[in-house]
Amino acid sequence: MISYNKFQGVIYDMDGLLVNSEPIWQEAEKEVFKTVGITLTTEDCLKTTGIPTSAVFDYWYEISPWEGKSKQELEKMLFEKVFSMIKENATAMPGVTETLIFFKNKGLKIGLASASPLELIQIVLERLEIREYFDYYHSATLEKNNKPHPDVYLTVAKKLGCPIENCLILEDSINGVRGAKASGATVVAVPDDHFYDFEEYTIADFKIKNLLELVSLPL
Repeated sequence: MISYNKFQGVIYDMDGLLVNSEPIWQEAEKEVFKTVGITLTTEDCLKTTGIPTSAVFDYWYEISPWEGKSKQELEKMLFEKVFSMIKENATAMPGVTETLIFFKNKGLKIGLASASPLELIQIVLERLEIREYFDYYHSATLEKNNKPHPDVYLTVAKKLGCPIENCLILEDSINGVRGAKASGATVVAVPDDHFYDFEEYTIADFKIKNLLELVSLPL
């Protein structure tokens, strides 16, 4: 059971937690890697879920080096595809609006800490029409270290004016949970069904099936 009395702030991840963007990222990755002769399956894409995009290209280049296009060129192509697809097709994950209202009513500061670029954060907030709920949002690409380092969470907590130990962080990916735990916050893991039983999630303080469980928990 989560007691919200100790918390001053709540920090959301974005991809896979606020917005159902993982299928979009997977489709875009398949299309981009196909241009250099690499065919990725959905299972392949799942191997790099939750890590920075630059690390995704490093990962696959190590396994199957390609010629003709640089990793930076491919990353630019990927972002362009994802930005366009999210603008047109992205939907919120279950419980997003309900939990944002829930935390606002409790007087908590609300932040967003994403590994995605700031431009994509802004696109998502506009697409889902939830910008008004957030007191501060920030991209880990602007930090020295991206997730799974805790830098982005510490910056968001500071900007919210909340000690990190009085923050609740909501994350769906294993890398995100690792970074959130390293920050010193209380962490709720909300894994995708595919990953729900993975042992790595046991480091989280709580694990739930979806965001709606936060609202229905007995307090």
